[in-house]
Amino acid sequence: MHIDVLADGLGFTEGPVWLGDGRVALTSISHGCVYIVDPSGGVERITTGGGPNGLAADADGTLYVAQNGGIFGASGPAEPGVQVIENSTATYLVEGLDAPNDLVFGPDGRLWITDTGAEIDYTNPAGGQPGKVWAYEFNLGDLELMTATGPVFLNGLGFSRDGKTLLVTATLSSRLLAYDVAPAGSSSWTDARLVHTFDNGWPDGMVVSALGEAWVALTAADRIDVIDARGRRTASIPLPAGSLPTNVCVGGDRCDELFVTAARSESLLRLRLEAADPALA
Repeated sequence: MHIDVLADGLGFTEGPVWLGDGRVALTSISHGCVYIVDPSGGVERITTGGGPNGLAADADGTLYVAQNGGIFGASGPAEPGVQVIENSTATYLVEGLDAPNDLVFGPDGRLWITDTGAEIDYTNPAGGQPGKVWAYEFNLGDLELMTATGPVFLNGLGFSRDGKTLLVTATLSSRLLAYDVAPAGSSSWTDARLVHTFDNGWPDGMVVSALGEAWVALTAADRIDVIDARGRRTASIPLPAGSLPTNVCVGGDRCDELFVTAARSESLLRLRLEAADPALA
């Protein structure tokens, strides 16, 4: 495996997204913006204010931002919600949430959002608000609350390859959880089941590979763990000490590269995998 630093000095980085043309978009919570990094040189900045956390792109490349409202060491206060970036300008798609953390497009076309509720008091984590999961239907402009009883500090999310399961990280309890996906408007949403408990590290963002494995960023452990559909850790990828990886995405012309936001080093990393490394595609 070969690791490149594509850009640094970006603040507390989060939410990388491969844009398909060689560029990678990411958020900076502390700088209050989205950066678009061109590995051939150059970084574009798009101001969001507040604390832009997770990031997602639709099929047309439009970017959507989980705006946490100004917590987690953010640039300042902002209205919590989901922002959309068009013509290099951030406007609101959804308002009225508590503290959105991450978001991903589901196979049903809806935008799924984790909501931590508030900044976490790490001295009393049990006293935090229960995590929420929302789903936004674009055609109807409808925001549906899927669960309001998740663990404190729900964080990264992704879907199984068949689209029947939503995977979510619970950071403070170091767990990967799974929800059976219910149809829109259904009251049959069930409690989460445990998929995996991580050792020595808080799980943050994730990406689900073409093989159906969850590649999960472990912040305190400076590594990426690969978890298969049966909940087994099949690989663990070390990162440079002090990286504090917050999220990951798959990219490259052959979808064989991993892009990692390293928040403590304020950088974007590219991992070029070799034959001996776990497979992405």
